[in-house]
Amino acid sequence: MVKKILYIGCTKPGQTSYERMTAMRDLGYEVSAINTCTPLGLSQRVWQKATSTLGMFTDPLALNRSIREHMRRNSADIIWVDKGLRVKASTLQWVKQGWPDCILVHLNPDDPFGQYRKGWKIFLEAIPHYDIHFVARTQNQGEFAEYGARCTIPYDRSYSKHLHRPLTLSPEEQQQFEVPVGFVGSHAPDRADMIAFLIDNGIPVAVYGNGWQNKSNWNTIKPHYRGPSRFGIEYTKIINGMGIALHFLRHENRDEQDSRTFEIPACGVFMLAERSPKHEELFLENREAVFFSSREELIEKVRYYLQHPEQAKEIAQAGLQRCLTSGYDHHSRMKSMLGIINRGEKV
Repeated sequence: MVKKILYIGCTKPGQTSYERMTAMRDLGYEVSAINTCTPLGLSQRVWQKATSTLGMFTDPLALNRSIREHMRRNSADIIWVDKGLRVKASTLQWVKQGWPDCILVHLNPDDPFGQYRKGWKIFLEAIPHYDIHFVARTQNQGEFAEYGARCTIPYDRSYSKHLHRPLTLSPEEQQQFEVPVGFVGSHAPDRADMIAFLIDNGIPVAVYGNGWQNKSNWNTIKPHYRGPSRFGIEYTKIINGMGIALHFLRHENRDEQDSRTFEIPACGVFMLAERSPKHEELFLENREAVFFSSREELIEKVRYYLQHPEQAKEIAQAGLQRCLTSGYDHHSRMKSMLGIINRGEKV
């Protein structure tokens, strides 16, 4: 029997949440969606910012009403919420009263208990009312339990096997995207320090991402900045154009991995990533990816692999094979997670 899923998340193409939803459909599930990233009008944005500052709850997309309307019309066997900042506890309680067998699932790629704690109030109140929480870091298990979570399961991030893949760039695309060293990601002070250190020591780093303008080390990075975050196939082309793709973790979120952990090697590109226990578990060091723990180790390895591009290509190919054979793609992750849900496993 095909199970019906109501998917609540950002369904904009290029987003990882969209890719997870697409994988569910490809796996044979009947998936309906409520998009949580519909652009707001100016008045809605002003009102949301004002009420958020005052600590008031707003639901500018009428998300909770939409959930109720969908359940009345179509129902669902599983409600899957992807980062449900505005899904209220009362809405989840209402669903359980009317459809007690409906399984309520939440996947949280971010960290409600890290440095960025603002904006999580509604979600924290809703934690006890989900049947299963999938969390991206093991330390969240105990933290969620303190807020009443009944079942919390760590999961690893993943990549799109359709989108993130090796590409042959056209001559025009080579001119646009090919760089010896590059980084894609939003600004963070430690990232800016590392990149500025490389630039100051003669290694230009092409930087893409949000929030870099007029932040720390901007004067050094500005000549190498190539604009805000990109998505979809353009993002894949940017990664494919890098000889060395740098990967910095976000310490503010206590990350040990993220989506780029898998997207970079899945593109067949050499990944030089910040060392973490999870990275060391996922990829064999110096064989499938290369890691660093300090800026001195970073620049040493950048210089080495710039001088040994064939060795870097061999490692990149091994990293790609690891992605292909170890089930690091969205489809494999979703199959595993939905299997846990369908079997009613408690771990």
